[in-house]
Amino acid sequence: MKSRTKLLLVFSVLLIVSFACTLPSGSSSQEAPPAPAIPSNTPLPPLPTITPLPPTPEPTEEPTTPQTQASQVLFYDDFSDPASGWDRFSNEQGMTDYVDSAYKIAVYTDTHFFWANPYKNFGDQIVEVEATVISTSTDNQYGIICRHADVDNWYALEISSDGYAAIRKRFQGSELEYIVDWVQSPTIHLGNSTNNLRAECIGPRLALYVNGMLAVEGIDTDISTGDAGLIAGTFDAPSVEVMFDNFQVSAP
Repeated sequence: MKSRTKLLLVFSVLLIVSFACTLPSGSSSQEAPPAPAIPSNTPLPPLPTITPLPPTPEPTEEPTTPQTQASQVLFYDDFSDPASGWDRFSNEQGMTDYVDSAYKIAVYTDTHFFWANPYKNFGDQIVEVEATVISTSTDNQYGIICRHADVDNWYALEISSDGYAAIRKRFQGSELEYIVDWVQSPTIHLGNSTNNLRAECIGPRLALYVNGMLAVEGIDTDISTGDAGLIAGTFDAPSVEVMFDNFQVSAP
């Protein structure tokens, strides 16, 4: 009887131990909680850095396309120096001389003209000057000389105080002849006014611009090189006086 009781006790103990081994390690039999979810605001890993390409090196050679350049100034005179080389002449018919830091040409008889030069020599040329009439009559002529080869061969591009422009020529000692006869030009400032004159003597083309606008142009091939200069004269009126300033000759 004791042996059976002992065996029952041993069997009971083994049964209890076996049942204990089937439970989880905790004291509760509930299921373990699920793993926490990843928060929605968790930052993503950064994108890989892109290394920029090196800049394209600047070219070391000059561009082959030619560049437009301003005209080259060949001669300039503001007439502040009376020894700059222009004629200084005077008689009862008129004068050409430096006066008050300008250059004055005056004619004191009708149907007459005077001209003056700085004694230079140019080929194709652009001649510019400021011209102011200080006499009262509008029956006059004044302007620019180009291609003054000598006293017998030169061109004159002129305007008058009453608003006309012309191109004339002295060739082989002849009287002044017209390449383009007097034509009215609205660009000329009338009377005792200042006019900015620009004569272009380039190849066979002769053109006179007044205050920035074309006044007259013509064609002639007789004289190709020479000095530049200034001219003033009268028609029926007894006198004219013109002051010139800022004289410039440029290469085209």
